[in-house]
Amino acid sequence: MSEQTIQDALYSNPVEFGKFICRSLGATTIKDLVQSKEISGITAKQCEKISAKKPDVLILNQNKEIVIFIEMKAPNEFRTTDKKNKAIWQELDVAKKTKAKIYAVSDGNEFIWINPKTEEYILDESGLPVTRQINPKSLSSSKQKELSNFIEEVCVCLSDENNQILPKQYLDPTELAKKTARILQNMALSTSKNSLYTFVEVFNFKFLSDIGILKGSYSFEAIYKIYKEESAKDAFKQYLTTIRDKLLELFPINQADNTSIINGRIFHTQLDEMGNPIIIDTAADCFGRLLDCFKDYEKENGKFIYIHKDFKSKLFETFMKNSSDKDGMGQFFTPLKVVKEMVRMVDVKEGMKICDPACGVGKFLLEAANKIPNPYYFEEKELKSKITLVGYEKRMEDNNDDLTTILAKSNMVIYYSDLFKENCDSAEKIRIISNELLNKVITSSHTTLGTLEHLDFEQYDLILANPPYYQNADISRASKNVKYAVKNQLRNAYTANGGGIEALFTEWIIKSLKKGGIANVILPDGIFANIGNEKLKEVILKSCFIESIISLPINSFFNTNKKTYILTLRKRDEGQSGTQDFPVFCYLCSSIGETLDSYRFDIDDNDLHNAVENYNAFKNAKSNEKIIEMINSDKRAKLLDISKFDTKEQWNIERFWTEEEKIDLGIMAKREIVSLDEFSNMLLELSTDVRNYAELLKELK
Repeated sequence: MSEQTIQDALYSNPVEFGKFICRSLGATTIKDLVQSKEISGITAKQCEKISAKKPDVLILNQNKEIVIFIEMKAPNEFRTTDKKNKAIWQELDVAKKTKAKIYAVSDGNEFIWINPKTEEYILDESGLPVTRQINPKSLSSSKQKELSNFIEEVCVCLSDENNQILPKQYLDPTELAKKTARILQNMALSTSKNSLYTFVEVFNFKFLSDIGILKGSYSFEAIYKIYKEESAKDAFKQYLTTIRDKLLELFPINQADNTSIINGRIFHTQLDEMGNPIIIDTAADCFGRLLDCFKDYEKENGKFIYIHKDFKSKLFETFMKNSSDKDGMGQFFTPLKVVKEMVRMVDVKEGMKICDPACGVGKFLLEAANKIPNPYYFEEKELKSKITLVGYEKRMEDNNDDLTTILAKSNMVIYYSDLFKENCDSAEKIRIISNELLNKVITSSHTTLGTLEHLDFEQYDLILANPPYYQNADISRASKNVKYAVKNQLRNAYTANGGGIEALFTEWIIKSLKKGGIANVILPDGIFANIGNEKLKEVILKSCFIESIISLPINSFFNTNKKTYILTLRKRDEGQSGTQDFPVFCYLCSSIGETLDSYRFDIDDNDLHNAVENYNAFKNAKSNEKIIEMINSDKRAKLLDISKFDTKEQWNIERFWTEEEKIDLGIMAKREIVSLDEFSNMLLELSTDVRNYAELLKELK
């Protein structure tokens, strides 16, 4: 069988599969293709160095760039190792000059995959040469999609230093962040907060380079090469004057809150009268050290392609936990383990509108969206969605940037990295994703009330939140002027007069839920225990059914030792008045699957996971005797009648467990009782110690 016959059998002209198009070319030269604008990424002048080469088959991306250059051979030219090597070298140089990402040689049955940059075999995860057939014409649509995804994965992994497909190991670069923090915080006038800003930007630069969004001269590798071959100052200047503009082109600033995925003050660089950056030697040197840190980390751990989804929120703890300016942030981030369990407690369906009114880095929304396959996708160059996500955040910064919003948006890039990777060959699609997903999902405001300045009356099917808890007289006063419209009548938004910002958020959440909607929120003990929240409890009972109250251990959240609870509410539907006719699921947790210190190590102990397992069984079968029996057998669980939650009573559920039960669960320490004689002896010993220390101090003087 001739080479052309095999080629025609495998590839019709053209074959579209996934995001690629496969073209069998015959007598057409590369120069012809460039001049007729059938391929891009190479100029007519560059074609002169290629001579009159006629490629057999090209696989192009949506930008008409060459992804795979395929050289076809007849079987008799492919039988021995020597013949295969000869076939490989025949057009390898041409594949390199056309900037093909992959060079393949085949007799129609066997395929050899080569990395043109290194001229070496492309290897799979186990280190064996890739031999997958490139035969889209003979595949079903699902298999074509698989092949397209595989080609994309190979392209992402290949570089001038790497020939192997990287395993999907989800990096948690926290150690890199710690090392970077030490470098940045040693810079003069570099606060923990500003250091975190800088790290996030450099991380985004590296991550977007590795997943193929930033290419060529805009990539991390290009800047690193300038740094090594020229100087840190040249690399830093190129980054500031070229790369940052590219980032803002691909990820436009949201005009509503003036944020993108990067901030405006990396290393606090000043501009001269002409608007050019003033490059300070110490800042340039620091930039070079950061590049080295990221490169060293890559050599040891691999490319920044698959990133652990909790990494961006853990950054706050890494940079801020020993910082004096952390309190000015006014916020903290919910551990991913808690977020995941709370999302497991709720049903997420296509068509839902989901909100987090205090979204932080956006994990509640992103984890909820993950319960639906491919929640965002392109259809005819338009980004479509199966759900609607709405995240509000109050900006805590006085400048034009906001750290939390930047973290939230860059966190979305990590969560939807597959969507970005699938469309990395189209700058226009990246801009669309950025505007439609990043800029429209997350909204921050810098007003006194923030989210609370307006109600989204009965807008949401599901609300997930961990709102802030603190007292603020200005916010309390301003909230009294907020109105919302119901049937063309203006009403006061906040009428419960609850204590603290958390009470205002609780009202906002209840009133913004659709009838029949679910809210799953974290609230502090003040909501449950304070006598002043009697009216708020009335609002809750009148508007909602209480599905669950789960007690979380103290120190569940970094930067606060507040006692907190997960409260699950279901908004009453039309006609659902009267007393709640099912019990409230209550649970006491001592663990959440990670240590409750600053290290946050993973542990096997996870009462919260068990609580959610029991709750999910109960919520769908509230009268099932076997499920009720199972819950009652768990010492941490109780099914409590709604009458226990009177507006004049405390709702902190620990009071429904006896002291002995709490000691048995490890929630309360056993009290040691001493006799009067023992207490007298303790005082005597203490007074003796005090006298001894006093005499010692006199001697030292």
